[in-house]
Amino acid sequence: MNSKVFLSYSYQDKQFADWLSHKLAISGINVWYDQNEIYAGESITEKINEGLETSSIFLIIISKNSLKSVWVNYELNSALIRAASNHGVRIVPIKIDEAELPLFLNSIKYADFRDNKDYSLKKLISEIMRIQKINYPVPNWNTINREDFENLVYELLLLEGFVATKVGRKKHELDFVARKKEEQDNTIIEKKWIIEAKFYRESKISLGQITELYGYTKIAEADYLLLITNSSLSKLAKEFISDKITDIKIHVWDEAYLVELLYKHSKLFKKYFNITPIPDNACVHIIDSKLEEIQNFIKKLEKCPAGFEGWKNYEDICIEIFNYLFVPPLSLPKIQSRRESGIDIRDALYPNRCENENWKFIRNDYDAKYILFEFKNFSLDGNEVDKEVVNQIRDYLKKTIGKFGIICSRKEPVRSALEKRKDSFIEDGKMIIFITSDHIKEMLMKKYRDEDPADVIMDLIDEFNLSF
Repeated sequence: MNSKVFLSYSYQDKQFADWLSHKLAISGINVWYDQNEIYAGESITEKINEGLETSSIFLIIISKNSLKSVWVNYELNSALIRAASNHGVRIVPIKIDEAELPLFLNSIKYADFRDNKDYSLKKLISEIMRIQKINYPVPNWNTINREDFENLVYELLLLEGFVATKVGRKKHELDFVARKKEEQDNTIIEKKWIIEAKFYRESKISLGQITELYGYTKIAEADYLLLITNSSLSKLAKEFISDKITDIKIHVWDEAYLVELLYKHSKLFKKYFNITPIPDNACVHIIDSKLEEIQNFIKKLEKCPAGFEGWKNYEDICIEIFNYLFVPPLSLPKIQSRRESGIDIRDALYPNRCENENWKFIRNDYDAKYILFEFKNFSLDGNEVDKEVVNQIRDYLKKTIGKFGIICSRKEPVRSALEKRKDSFIEDGKMIIFITSDHIKEMLMKKYRDEDPADVIMDLIDEFNLSF
């Protein structure tokens, strides 16, 4: 197992990062810290990726400064992808001020350095030692059924200090009403929890399910709502919890956090998945050719130079990935070449004549005889995915092709692109979707789990329709 600890921070928090790095180092912990690892003339992105590849733990300093940092978010996204793909990285947030944890981290236990730094440091060092001591495999959810999952959840609740009662309701698959003691203003009080467990083979918890459970929690006059799933929440569900729900605290135990709990309560790993811990010093070589292929795609994508230098390479990599993801059910693409702003551009047109549920929906709703992909390898300080980019693909979508196009870029679209996309839909009925590297990685992981990677595209369509 990798032995390094990667430290991610905003430069404005450098004083604290220097202190923490030094304290960890003198405790015998091997810290990847950019002040020590990156030298003049070296590629920052390449060195960061190298650091992540050789690290088993990712410490991210959470502050008002770091949440605005482009590099911190880049590092976190890279770590999340690695954690999702092979669970090779354990993420540990470190709070140093009153900044709120991002929603996708709020199910992960954080280290609180806001008050007693020395005490928190001791606890952090102890946790790092514990994490590095044992490495557990990831459970295969296909080996258990819904009833097994319900029993697993119940046992985890008891081990985590809940006094839980199973409640049968026809409308929902599984419910618990629970109570748990907590300290508040130096007084121990008991809080009421409504707990919902969702066992899925493929789906995510949707926005509709969140709103329904929120309503039930209000009626039950509970203090907390806890959602437990072996899957994850859809993007819209996460945004709804973050932006709209303020009167009830919602906690989420998603797949990543369930694995954390199974690390902690290892007997349940053995009981439900027949898996036992692998000692860190054991000589073990696990070959997973499918995962290895996906990781190679991700490495190619991340190492491809941004901007004009890597433009053709970026197109080649994206086409190779989309062929892997979508052919079949789609047919191999027809490559169309043109020249734009002094660059030879290649677009990929995938014939859409299949009966796959997602692609058939897109064909019927948007007359999409072909699925058009355009590739924009803009660098971070280069051109933006703006309204001109949208106009280009909008003009390309003729009657013979259809009304559905995908812009693939490293960068998120700017406001003018989003507004022009909306105009295109209102005026022409054309649907234009933006896909970033993170979306590509998410689709690759769906392919690895034998799910339909086109679900990500459908989520993006739903996101546009529901925000319209």
